[in-house]
Amino acid sequence: MKRSGSIYLLILILLLLSSCGISEETMPTEDVLGTQVSIILTETALHSTLPPTETLMPSQTSTEVPITETPTPTPTPTQTSILTATQDLSDPAILLGLPAWTYDFNGSSSPWDFESEQALFETSGGYLNITSRLNPNWHSWWVSTPRLKDAYLEAIIEMEDCGGFDRFGVAIRASTDGEQFYFIGLTCDGRWGFFRMAPNVEIFEILAFKEADAVPEDWTDPHRIGIWMEGSSFKFFVDGKEIGTATDNTLSGEGYTGFLIAYSETPGYTVRVDQLQYWDLP
Repeated sequence: MKRSGSIYLLILILLLLSSCGISEETMPTEDVLGTQVSIILTETALHSTLPPTETLMPSQTSTEVPITETPTPTPTPTQTSILTATQDLSDPAILLGLPAWTYDFNGSSSPWDFESEQALFETSGGYLNITSRLNPNWHSWWVSTPRLKDAYLEAIIEMEDCGGFDRFGVAIRASTDGEQFYFIGLTCDGRWGFFRMAPNVEIFEILAFKEADAVPEDWTDPHRIGIWMEGSSFKFFVDGKEIGTATDNTLSGEGYTGFLIAYSETPGYTVRVDQLQYWDLP
């Protein structure tokens, strides 16, 4: 009887071990789980994070490239509040009349709200507050509607507590995956340039950073940043004054609009966007 009981016990142990083996073989590995999570994020939020890579800008860069599709807000028949009283017809905001579309960031959220360890895009207090976090010289951006091809686009921005090569960008004609777009870059020390973002976070220099009389070194007051885009031709404005032109035909179709930020000297560097609007071209 003792020997028979031992045999039954041995069989029971073998069955238990066999069932444990089956469970372990069917459990996904950590790598598989990570891949599945990544696929889910990509499919639901159109979000991806690309690895650092060397670019034409100083140091390294990383990126946040999600896109949100939202209904276009109802156009508001108002001119920007900081236009000068002088009717300068070389100022596109005066030349083109009332804007076709305006977004004022007066709500509790906006299509550009986003957060990661590298950056925070948060709508509050009547502004879109964009803060660069963690690693210096890493670029984060977020693009959304409106989709524009030929138009005059203008953003009113302010910067505080920044220095040197801390920089901000207005992005245009972004691709559906958010990995390609043009952007005008503006530095805290009064320089500007025009660039094209390509896949794998490769930045092509169309116009290198340089100084211009109209580009301020003190950004604590609001300033209007404008881009006139028409086919392969681009004109750039600060407070209604033209600062330069460029030509590039790589991104020729309509694309999303958004903002880019990176800090060089000031961790927590923040830009406030007060208003975004565009005009149809005649």
